[in-house]
Amino acid sequence: MYNIFMKKVLIFLIILFFSFMPAFADYLPSHINKSFHYGIGMVSVKNEIPIYEMSDLKSPLAALIKIENDKVIIRERGVKNPEITSTFVAYSKENNLALLSVETDTDDWFYICYDQKRKLFGWIKKDENVDFMSWEDFLNLYGRKFGVYVFNNMPEYYKKLYSQENEESTVVDTFNFPKHITLWLIKGNWMLVKISTYDGHLKTGWMRWRTENGTIMAFPDFRN
Repeated sequence: MYNIFMKKVLIFLIILFFSFMPAFADYLPSHINKSFHYGIGMVSVKNEIPIYEMSDLKSPLAALIKIENDKVIIRERGVKNPEITSTFVAYSKENNLALLSVETDTDDWFYICYDQKRKLFGWIKKDENVDFMSWEDFLNLYGRKFGVYVFNNMPEYYKKLYSQENEESTVVDTFNFPKHITLWLIKGNWMLVKISTYDGHLKTGWMRWRTENGTIMAFPDFRN
């Protein structure tokens, strides 16, 4: 009788565990990662994206990413449970964004990084289910809508506002811990912003959002 009771309890706990097993939590970058491959832009995973080893539909699959019922399923060759932070540049369930970095592209294919930790790359076929956005377009769209934030470990050297979009122009102000950054305009690796500080001051000028080697230092503030 005791054994039957314990089996029922065990079955109940297993059902409970799988019923409430969470999907991936939102992931937004918070620190500058010089080893991260940001590339030329991003593709957004809508439903299912097969990633091929070569730019050929007959090539073996390197990975498969699928989003269904508000859950993310990542199948990667040689890895049982890949980390979401190693796969996506950013993931926001609320904003329906699951973003993979694009290194380069051809007429028919995107060459993407699907495992940032192990530096693994593959090919995605261009079709109606694959949305691509350059970093400039991404920031113009979402940065203007939500504002932007700078990464926590942004070097002091870049916490400057310039009169023009180059470092030879006059430094008009500096900032440390901005409360909110309103994006007005993107030009190359620079953005024209208005910064609200916690002590109620407003600062305006041009700031860098990307280094010359492609390292990203700012991101749309989906948290607002």
